Amino acid sequence: MEKHSIHVFEPSGPPEEDVLERNLQALRTAGFEVDYTPLQTDARGRLERDGVRTRLEEVQSALKCTHRYLLSARGGYGVSELMSQLDWQALAQNPAKVLIGFSDVSALQSAFFTRLGWPSLHAPMPGSPLWQGGADVVELMDLLSAKRPWRGEFEVAPLGEPADIEYQGVLFGGCLSVLSNLVGTPNLPSDLSGHVLFFEDTGESAPRLLRYWRQWLDSGLLKGVMAVVFGRFTHMGSAVDAEAWVLSELAARTPCPVFSSCDFGHVTPNRPIALGAKAKIEGNRLAWRLES
Repeated sequence: MEKHSIHVFEPSGPPEEDVLERNLQALRTAGFEVDYTPLQTDARGRLERDGVRTRLEEVQSALKCTHRYLLSARGGYGVSELMSQLDWQALAQNPAKVLIGFSDVSALQSAFFTRLGWPSLHAPMPGSPLWQGGADVVELMDLLSAKRPWRGEFEVAPLGEPADIEYQGVLFGGCLSVLSNLVGTPNLPSDLSGHVLFFEDTGESAPRLLRYWRQWLDSGLLKGVMAVVFGRFTHMGSAVDAEAWVLSELAARTPCPVFSSCDFGHVTPNRPIALGAKAKIEGNRLAWRLES
């Protein structure tokens, strides 16, 4: 197999070292060239001002490397503090990078999409125990090994009355709480008409999720959106039916068709989804295609 190079970096929280090393070795065994240098800063230190500067240097170094794929080791917190300090005019002159990750990394993926038009992959990260080498990881490795166009497909279910029509649009989304904190900034599109949006989250209560969604509604960001797909919303508290209940309430407030899927989120499986891809929802399937 042709060698494909990946630069693994740490823009957010620290990875679980044993998990990361095992998964990076699996990538190398699968034929990937993996470039990785650990960031010697603990979780608390990364949140301090010196830690912010260290992580900024980490991101700047990753963006200057020759590797096409940038794979975040893990999420956590902190990417949103870095983006105002990046030289976006200079980055616009660079070849596009494909940023892979989710959770906190959604902020940087959104900024790349909004400011530079770069695609990215909402997909597993090797420094997290959620990367278990299952079908979602195999699918990610297959995508990174293949030439474009990339394709993906997963099941969706309508929330509310199903409509026997086809929905098409450009895919955009990620972690709901992270992206909600970008509303009104240059790092989130101000117009999402013609898009198919996808969201997932973890550790957020139902009231907080409804509050985030109210911000999307009142800001006008859902105007002209073709459809919304909600993935998994996990660790919401002790109520057994909390996830199903909040999904039904989010859908009831949404002015466009809404679907749900069990195939992505802070869970396994977390199927790869390409921001910037062309998406089509037909029946109970969402199919996406990303050109070169």
